[in-house]
Amino acid sequence: MTSAQRKGLSNKIKNWNIPLIIQTWVFFLIILFFHLLWENFEFEIAAFRPFILFSDAIGNFLLTTSPSIVNPMFEVDITRNGLSLILPSGYSVPYYFNLSGIKQMCLIIILFLIVPGPWIKKLWFIPVSLVIIQVTVFLRFFMVIVNCLIQPEQVNFLLDVLFGPLFFVELLVLWLAWILLIAKTVTLKYPSPSNEKN
Repeated sequence: MTSAQRKGLSNKIKNWNIPLIIQTWVFFLIILFFHLLWENFEFEIAAFRPFILFSDAIGNFLLTTSPSIVNPMFEVDITRNGLSLILPSGYSVPYYFNLSGIKQMCLIIILFLIVPGPWIKKLWFIPVSLVIIQVTVFLRFFMVIVNCLIQPEQVNFLLDVLFGPLFFVELLVLWLAWILLIAKTVTLKYPSPSNEKN
C-alpha cells in the first residue's frame, strides 16, 4: 500500500462517525447478551412470581378486550376458554407467557439503565418506552386474531417472521431516539477534521 493510499484510508477513517458506530455495536451486543441469557433461564424467569402475576394481568386484558373489539368489527362470535380464544371456525388462539411483552420490557429497562444519558430524562423515557411496548403487545395479539379469522394457516409465519423482528426494530428506533434526539450522546454528522480546525 502506497503512502497516498494509506493517507486516503486514514482520512476516510477520520470521517467515520466513530461514536455512533460504537454505540450501535453496544446496542446489538446488549441485545444479543440479553437474548442468550433469557433463553438459558427461560423456565426460571417464567416461574418468577411477579412475572407470573404481570403476565396473567396482561393475558386477562388481551383475552377480554380483543373479542370485545373484534366481535362487532367482523360480526363474529369469539369466546374465551381459559387462556385461549375460540374462533367461530373452532380455531383456538392461545395466550402464553411469551406474548406478555415481559422480555421486551425487561430489555428496555436494562438497556436504558446501562446507556449514558441524563437520569431526569430516563425517568420519563423508560416508562414511555414500556407503554409503547405494551401497545405493540396488544396490536400484535389483535392482528393475530384478525389473521386467524381470515387465514389461520399463516399465523405461525406471522408470529415468527413479522412480529418477532418487529420488537427488535421498535427497540432500535427507541435506542436511536435516545442517543440522537433525547440524550444526544451522538449525532448523525460527525465533524470532519477540516471543520474542527475552523
